[in-house]
Amino acid sequence: MLGVLVALMPLLGFPNVWESFFQVALGLAIVVISVWSTIDKHLTLKAKAQRRQLHKQREAEIVNPTTEEPNTTSQETNL
Repeated sequence: MLGVLVALMPLLGFPNVWESFFQVALGLAIVVISVWSTIDKHLTLKAKAQRRQLHKQREAEIVNPTTEEPNTTSQETNL
């Protein structure tokens, strides 16, 4: 969408100063959107991996539950 606007800028009849400003602003917007989408993609993949790892840990606990022995105090062991 922004690329189409950049391509149409010469046809819209803006003065050269305004046209240059809009081209720079639209170019920066394209770069920001590209970087933002890349960062968002990496964060989404990282969150998915963390959820998957947590799910595997929970499944492992269900299959092989660990039985914890009750804590004994030192007074009970001395009796």
